[in-house]
Amino acid sequence: ARLLSVITTEGDAAWQNLQQEWQQEVSCPPELLTALRDYQKEGVRWMATLAHHGFGACLADDMGLGKTLQALMVLRMRQHLGPALVVVPKSVVTNWQEEVARFAPELEVVVFDHPAERETLIQGARAGQIVLVNYGMLGSLSQALKSRRWSSMVLDEAQQIKNAGTQRAKLLFQLDGDFRLALSGTPIENHLGELWSLFSFINPGLLGSAKEFNCFCKNLGERQGAGYAPLRNLVRPYILRRLKTDRNV
Repeated sequence: ARLLSVITTEGDAAWQNLQQEWQQEVSCPPELLTALRDYQKEGVRWMATLAHHGFGACLADDMGLGKTLQALMVLRMRQHLGPALVVVPKSVVTNWQEEVARFAPELEVVVFDHPAERETLIQGARAGQIVLVNYGMLGSLSQALKSRRWSSMVLDEAQQIKNAGTQRAKLLFQLDGDFRLALSGTPIENHLGELWSLFSFINPGLLGSAKEFNCFCKNLGERQGAGYAPLRNLVRPYILRRLKTDRNV
């Protein structure tokens, strides 16, 4: 909202000042970063800076570069602000629990052993807790999840919401949260509609409505090549991708 008001009413100078403000990097507690590789420290600072300025992010590093670890460092930084919601495929629930125990032991992971406990645990979630759910559980938890405000929301393997028309994606778009983080080594697999869906979660409204974005993409297809530059420039600040081959790991 602030972005739109500056563009429409305050002119170029205010826009340039806003851009400079957003580029001011947040300092992270050194003790959080000591165990990290340099590129992971860079990733944590990048996410923390976007979070500080009110933006969501997509960490799109290659598999094996520690996306979960970097996300956990940001959750540690933000734990005092309220509970975090982390949505993951069922196959990595145990991995997340192990990573938290190893790298963020002060955080408490809330999982649902008994269906009857789910709503009570969600409603009672507090600062310092991570509510960990898998994508398959979202439908049955819809009302409870929407009843809360989350200080941070993380989607692991966020390509799970590449189709914006699914019930799963629609629910996640509706959740009330501050910092929104998507983790995905493949943020776009087939077409640009997947990018719109991703941004509808991390930065709602940035790419306009689905209808507006579809018209834009249709025009892009007619212009080819250079026509993609405005879109690339618009989304670039919110997507960070590093390759294994670049990191010598």
